[in-house]
Amino acid sequence: MIALRPPPVSRILSTRTLLPPVYHDAEAVEQAFMAWLGGQDHGLRVRARRILRNAGVDGRHSFLELREIFAPRSLDESMAAYRDHAVELGTRALAEGLEEAGVAPDEVDILVTTSCTGYMIPSADAYMAERLGMRQDLLRLPVTEMGCAAGASALMYAARMLRGMDEGIAAIVNIEFPTNTMRIRDFSLENIIATALFSDGIGCTVIGTADRPALATVRDWRTHQVRRTTGILGYHLTDHGFRMNLDESLPEVIASHFGSAADALLVPNGLSLRDVAHFVIHPGGVRILERIDEILSPHGGSVARSREVMRRYGNMSSSTVTFILDRLLRDHPAPGPALLASFGPGFGAHQVLLDVHAAEVPA
Repeated sequence: MIALRPPPVSRILSTRTLLPPVYHDAEAVEQAFMAWLGGQDHGLRVRARRILRNAGVDGRHSFLELREIFAPRSLDESMAAYRDHAVELGTRALAEGLEEAGVAPDEVDILVTTSCTGYMIPSADAYMAERLGMRQDLLRLPVTEMGCAAGASALMYAARMLRGMDEGIAAIVNIEFPTNTMRIRDFSLENIIATALFSDGIGCTVIGTADRPALATVRDWRTHQVRRTTGILGYHLTDHGFRMNLDESLPEVIASHFGSAADALLVPNGLSLRDVAHFVIHPGGVRILERIDEILSPHGGSVARSREVMRRYGNMSSSTVTFILDRLLRDHPAPGPALLASFGPGFGAHQVLLDVHAAEVPA
């Protein structure tokens, strides 16, 4: 009888994060935010200020100055800016991530990119591959409509694609510029909340099945789709830009399904929430983190790193879990299981189970 060889295991070789060059602190953001709402009803302005101050974000980055974020721009202008900066910053993040992993651009077999805050064809990965001289047989997968969940989804897709490669390398680049999607004439609560929460960031993760120094192993993954929830979260592309759809039930939907979704991944691997050493949870907002903390704390878990990334940088959509993972791996963590989870339109939880190694990474 012929013994079947198990598929190659993917390992995380490096993580890298990159922030656009312009930084806006909380005070400057509040001044611009309230000036934008200057002509609106007093009650709305009071509520909006409260939302901004309770968002849990101390500062945020953008490639735009505040006056540009809160100024009228056409969809053409916004997408032209997106294209330029997606290629420039995405290429830089990819180059730095590959260098840290000790991987040359022409060694990469698979390039997965995530972005829900801009639109371009060819997608940014085509330009990135050309600039870095990547191979002509490179497999490219742009993930464009998964929202915040794509941070976890891309890691799943890359690991799955590597299963047939004994010496394969995949790079994942998250490119998100929510500040470039500001709808200046939209004074809905959804747009106010999105403006208060979201910020820009770029992440890169390099994984491979080759025998190289690694930081963690991708052990398993699972998605959990919640029925009858397609309308609670998403973007609608309109003549005036991206209109946010954000239902107030979202925190409770996540909280009510978090445990069962996590068990669907953990139990087949002989684990429970109590066995998880590290949690890399996408911080969709303060209320979401509070509800997840309530679930994790009886099991000894915490979303402290998610809170800290949210406080320092805001919600960077699909890039955010890469920032949290990068922070975890640079904190010289104790080895053990890590649960990486992000949530997005559909609506669903996308999760990856990692085994963190006892390796150190550069500061």
